[in-house]
Amino acid sequence: MSAKAPRELMFFFDVDNTLLDNDRAKADMEAQLMSVLGQEGSKRFWELYEEVRKEGGVVSYPRTIARFEEEWADKVAAYHAANIVNGLPYEEYLFPGTVAALQRVSGMGDVAILSDGDAEYQPRKIARAGLSRIVGFKDVLVFVDKQEQLLALMQQLPARHYVLVDDKESILANAKTLMGEKLTTVWVQQGHYAHDPKFYREPAPDITLASIGDLCNLNKSDFLREG
Repeated sequence: MSAKAPRELMFFFDVDNTLLDNDRAKADMEAQLMSVLGQEGSKRFWELYEEVRKEGGVVSYPRTIARFEEEWADKVAAYHAANIVNGLPYEEYLFPGTVAALQRVSGMGDVAILSDGDAEYQPRKIARAGLSRIVGFKDVLVFVDKQEQLLALMQQLPARHYVLVDDKESILANAKTLMGEKLTTVWVQQGHYAHDPKFYREPAPDITLASIGDLCNLNKSDFLREG
């Protein structure tokens, strides 16, 4: 998306547990890995997963798989594990109402996906979920830490007003503190972060929804904070 004249309204959507049930997807992945690796192999895979995340500050399945394949003696099992991770059908994990919500707001303004994640797996995951086809591949933005990119994105994608939709209340609060009244924050209470008080902080979200599908009940004026 090129930076031209300022848009009236720019929507940024998080992915994991906002548009896509990442908790369920990961649980299914864990069960499938257990079936091919056994308890010891599965345990080691997730230990490496956490090591990689701590080192890089972001989940990276490609790096996790590479380390696991290098050290695990059963190469056939490691091969099948890689296929499970790389082939997970993420389109089956979209929350009900995701497509309708994106289509509705696309009639109100410009829409982009703004996600934390590694530069290799996360874009492929978003594409496999079918989200790229909805908003257009050029509008899928993935960063190691998306919060650090907000001011730069305001310059690259100028708009009269912005909307950030996310499942993590703390991310919304940080963004509101940074962007002020140019931003409307929408908290979708889905996923484990949404129900853990440790991830809450002030200021409170402008709009709170129980599910992404509830976005379809809102009008443009709700996001522009008019009236």
